[in-house]
Amino acid sequence: MCFRKNLIAPFALALGLILAGTAGAAQYVMKIASGNPANPMALPASAGLAIFEAKAELYANGALDVQVFPDGQLGDQLSGLQQVKSGELQGDELAMGVMANLFPKITFTDLPYVMPDMKVAQDLYRRDNPFMKSILKELEDTTGVGILFFMPQAYRHVTNSRRPVRTMADIKGLKIRTMQVRPHILMFNATGAQATPIPWLEVYTSLQTGVVDGQENPLATIRSSNYHEVQKYITLTGHVHLVGAVVYNVEWFKSLPRELQYAVMKAADEAKVGSEAIAPLYDIIDSRQLIEKGMEIYQPTPEELAEFKKTMQEPAFAWFRENVEGGGKVLDDLQKEIQRIQDSYYNLIY
Repeated sequence: MCFRKNLIAPFALALGLILAGTAGAAQYVMKIASGNPANPMALPASAGLAIFEAKAELYANGALDVQVFPDGQLGDQLSGLQQVKSGELQGDELAMGVMANLFPKITFTDLPYVMPDMKVAQDLYRRDNPFMKSILKELEDTTGVGILFFMPQAYRHVTNSRRPVRTMADIKGLKIRTMQVRPHILMFNATGAQATPIPWLEVYTSLQTGVVDGQENPLATIRSSNYHEVQKYITLTGHVHLVGAVVYNVEWFKSLPRELQYAVMKAADEAKVGSEAIAPLYDIIDSRQLIEKGMEIYQPTPEELAEFKKTMQEPAFAWFRENVEGGGKVLDDLQKEIQRIQDSYYNLIY
């Protein structure tokens, strides 16, 4: 067991009592890398991993030992993904933008203003969603890596240390840290900012030393990373919906006995639900906490957001259609699926 269990002692103790009758060491081990904090209350992704770890072991009746290595202990997200592909690790927690390095088609998840709201994201990012099933099947067949469960988290917003950003004119010239994701780089360069890819574990220091003026992340990440210490202004651009996931080595998973495969999938579904439940609440709480810590938060007007949307979407969508094999069809099918999901909510009205 890794040290994460010390941070959720009451939860682990309760489950330990349930499992007290299980004798002997686990027959199977699942090591999962994560760049996020160990504290399950730090981020929705941290909570999802804690739930999965506890419930997978519970449902496996002691036959599976899930070991989560947080805080980048085993390297960054891309390194973890590469280790899953090679079989050195059984799992990795990452953002979909990182997965795009292995499977470019998944980059649709990081296109600007493509996801209308959190509820649609929750219904789309499911293993049993018809659109996603096709994507996930191709992912597994071509890479040997699968997605165990998604964690739709929140929208990404812009922060900086120099000035309030309300319009395109305000962001022009600012150095903004982005992930090494092509659409992210294109969309920020299109606004007149200078997109500057920096590895996740180096972001705080880069903000502190002025290597970059700002960055873009959900409020929960801004809060948990203590960016209020090195940033002053937040603009609620909501330009990209962040969806994380836990990925797994397909060959390893298929080697498990059938009952353990069921246990893993059952725990994964429960972890997804738990992460999703926390994410919207965190947005509310985090905005208040960040204001209390001295940050200034600006909500752009619909007209200002429309300007960001038009400017950011054009180069990112064009790149995806032209550079990702089958990109045009993916976008068309995605829009149809989003509309289908939206229409399905009318069935909830009696």
